[in-house]
Amino acid sequence: MELDYRTIIWIITIIIGIYAYYPYITDILKGKTKPHLFSWIIFLIMDAVAFLIQIGDNAGPWAWWILTTWLMGLIVLILAINNGEKNITKSDSFAFIVALWCIAAYVFLPDPTYSLYLVFTISGLALYPTARKSFHKPNEETMSIYVIAGVRSILSIIATINVSFLTIGLPVFIIVANTLFVSMVLVRRNQLK
Repeated sequence: MELDYRTIIWIITIIIGIYAYYPYITDILKGKTKPHLFSWIIFLIMDAVAFLIQIGDNAGPWAWWILTTWLMGLIVLILAINNGEKNITKSDSFAFIVALWCIAAYVFLPDPTYSLYLVFTISGLALYPTARKSFHKPNEETMSIYVIAGVRSILSIIATINVSFLTIGLPVFIIVANTLFVSMVLVRRNQLK
């Protein structure tokens, strides 16, 4: 592997990604953060799908970044089983079922562009239970993981070898979704002071 700026950024994104999960996992173990199980199941499936799309379109460093995210998310999912949000609403279940349906539909889509649109839909549905919970309990979510994910997404766009909608669509979506989510949580924390 040639050591160019993309390789350096790729290494930085992986290190940052692993570091991003440290406070989140620590807060889960302390009982401060309560991840929503449905969100993390869907996040893991979505990351696996996105990884396959990225590999299929020769994304290079971005693909390995998302694999790192999947591995760290697996740790969060395991912790969420015992330490996560226990209040599962009908709307959480609806979002979960629709997200699973979208994942199943992905298998039948021959066009990776449509698959990526489904990944966007799945990501939004996956974030819904966490956003709903965080709206009511904004102090039960560690914001640093979402901020760092946005920074990693920016770096991954810079490091992407083959720039196309397929290779940078997801990081752009992550930047927008996480910015909106963090903003909502910060506003709610201010309102509840």
